[in-house]
Amino acid sequence: MSVRRADLRQTRRDFIQTALLAPSVLSILGNSLCFAEDIKPGVTEPSVEETLAAIKAMNATSASNVTPERLAACDTIQRSVDRLRASEFGEYFKSDAETAKKWEEERGVLRFLNASFDKVLTEIRETKVAEGRVALWQVYNMGYLVKTPTQTFAVDIKHRRAPELAPLVDFLLVTHKHSDHYTNEFCDAVAAAGKPVVSNFIDNEWKTPVEGREYKFGDCRIKTQLVDHNANLVKFVSAYEIDCGPKSGTCVIFHVGDACNVDQIKSTAPVDVFIPHLAVGLDVPKAVNTTLCPKVTLLSHILELGHLIDRWRWSYEYGFNVCKKCANDSVLLPVWGEKYEFRR
Repeated sequence: MSVRRADLRQTRRDFIQTALLAPSVLSILGNSLCFAEDIKPGVTEPSVEETLAAIKAMNATSASNVTPERLAACDTIQRSVDRLRASEFGEYFKSDAETAKKWEEERGVLRFLNASFDKVLTEIRETKVAEGRVALWQVYNMGYLVKTPTQTFAVDIKHRRAPELAPLVDFLLVTHKHSDHYTNEFCDAVAAAGKPVVSNFIDNEWKTPVEGREYKFGDCRIKTQLVDHNANLVKFVSAYEIDCGPKSGTCVIFHVGDACNVDQIKSTAPVDVFIPHLAVGLDVPKAVNTTLCPKVTLLSHILELGHLIDRWRWSYEYGFNVCKKCANDSVLLPVWGEKYEFRR
């Protein structure tokens, strides 16, 4: 009996150690792992008027022109972020539309998240992309919608309203099996519409094997390589090198998900738009200044509300500091709902 108890203790220790290395697991199991989460002391929830003014300022400015008004808006939203527990975000995320609306009326960051989605829906429908250009919208976390002159596709979409995007996209790419990078509902909606859902974990005809794979959807050509998330999650993340086609000016987007090792992310063509996780261990300055030398970098994975307030929920301030470390004016920190247009 003592041997069995020892085995059980070892199994539990192994489980906890693995969970500690997987932030998305913590967002679900934080309480059972005895991590106390509390709001930051001295932080007040912004008023509705303050939130609406912040949203307006965000929409009126851009990541390539960070004005005092934009910084003030970031501070306002950050106050609400620092008062929203991961468990509360979980309740909001799974709630029905009526309950979600109440959450959004009371919490500024959720109002911003929903308003940003409305903005994306409107713009993705109305935007006509000229030849030699590609439009990208930051949806949430590392989720992007991309529209070329001929196609629209999505990468790593996590949003409670994500299924509304299914009629608009031609295919979906998912970098890895962590719940802050996809939802089953959106994957199912895209698949039900008869469109490809590419991942390294969903058992369908588009599943990426460990050695990687190439895809062609319309004008888009995609090369996939599996890279490490951390020391334990080896070859866990699909990095996507996406050639958006001749009418886009052969714009190459390199979305590397939660890749942690700069020596593993290799592109076969010059990178136009680089989308990395800004804090998973990846040497972003090296990737930007030496390894890839992209024309523009869109730093992502800030304000992940499913992560604990004081653990893996990176702030706007953190993101701006990473931009400074890169010492490169083409390294940008987009906010939710923001549109970026690449021009050849």
